[in-house]
Amino acid sequence: MKKNVKVFSAVLMIALALFAFTSCGSQETQSSSAGTASSSTTTAAPTATASTPGATGTVSSDDVVKIGVLTDRSSGGAATVAWAEAGAELAAKEINEAGGINGKMVQLVYRDTGNDPSNVAQRSTELVAEGVVAILGPKGDGEAPTAAQWAETNKFPMVTPCTMNTRVTVENASRYMFSCGFNAWAIGNMNALYAQGKGYKTAYFVGLDGGASADSRDFFVRAMGDDFNLLGSSQVSSSSTEFSNIISSIVGRDPDVIISSTSGPNFVSFINQGRMFGLWNIADYLGWYTVDSTNNSALAEAGTYPYGKVHGVALWPFWMSEIEGNDEMVESYIEIGAEMYNMETLPSDMGYTWYIGIKAIAAALESTDDWSPEGVTEALETVRFDTIYGKNLGFRDFDHVMNHTYYYVTAVEDETGEWNIPIGEILNVYEAEDVLPTKEELAAYAEEQGFTFTDLSQL
Repeated sequence: MKKNVKVFSAVLMIALALFAFTSCGSQETQSSSAGTASSSTTTAAPTATASTPGATGTVSSDDVVKIGVLTDRSSGGAATVAWAEAGAELAAKEINEAGGINGKMVQLVYRDTGNDPSNVAQRSTELVAEGVVAILGPKGDGEAPTAAQWAETNKFPMVTPCTMNTRVTVENASRYMFSCGFNAWAIGNMNALYAQGKGYKTAYFVGLDGGASADSRDFFVRAMGDDFNLLGSSQVSSSSTEFSNIISSIVGRDPDVIISSTSGPNFVSFINQGRMFGLWNIADYLGWYTVDSTNNSALAEAGTYPYGKVHGVALWPFWMSEIEGNDEMVESYIEIGAEMYNMETLPSDMGYTWYIGIKAIAAALESTDDWSPEGVTEALETVRFDTIYGKNLGFRDFDHVMNHTYYYVTAVEDETGEWNIPIGEILNVYEAEDVLPTKEELAAYAEEQGFTFTDLSQL
């Protein structure tokens, strides 16, 4: 199975983003199930076709369980939404092919927030009116605090695959909000462990505005200690693709390392422009989405990826064929991208977090006969399930952050020719307790920031 990049380039990514952006405004529903995926979606992001992979026939409404999905099909970041949705669709496909949840087929019901926090409450309320039992989302970490507030107010379970920032786990903690995505504090800690091992004393940060991006910087600096010096910090909007002035500033300050939270089109632009200015001869790059195809496909295809210079956190070790079932999961994910979105969706950590979010909700539903919002929330609080990547997965009781296994890798070229995107040379494997903050650390941080720490296990 040759995993080649066919038509995915930097130009295409930017064109998709612009196309999605100019078509914003429509917020209609797309639903899919193991029977028929009916689509009334008119938004501009990659659109599902008329059937779900593996479809076997039409099912009645009494035979389905609906799970809501807050997606992003109409913002500048919509260029990567197919990778995310394909992960959710893969989870639903696997569940339905195994007989569903207590005999009911999973049906995903989508609402587009356009990555706008002001849309989160309305779209979530619409999903509840559609009869969903839980919600996966939102996609963006900038929306997460608003989503947590909505979940708390409406007492409705929500599992977010976004990179979690501390505004949710501390300032807006809710027993109805769960995180299955990356965690900014853990990212900061893992990047710091790598930097300390290399003896780095200075860094420059380049990232997106606010949210988890700034958190990953702040916790990196905190973990590095008093002998470390952050030489500068530049933050840009998600639609920014011009980095020449920032790169000039970095070169002038000559840091030991660059830490960053750029992704998708931002990452492609930053890497390419850094190459033109010789930045990767000066310093390495630390971040996340390190071996994610939404970041790397265009660069690999163009031959401009700085192999060996990019290090960071990964959740989906897609290149590890020795993991039983891994190759089959990758193939199914790619097939869904082609059949439902008419795109080549190579493995993506974003897709994996959406996959694991649906899996968590399904496992919670299987564990209880009470599918009321309170019943599902209680089930999510204690859910434990296995995947091919780990056993006994679930959410920590005091902050509802998933106990992922994290892979810290260097992005390298696949010498076997199996992959045309970077794969990971694994430098370390961390369990959740190794890199996530303890309850005591969260409480101390909340006091430092002037917030009241809420221990969710006591509610």
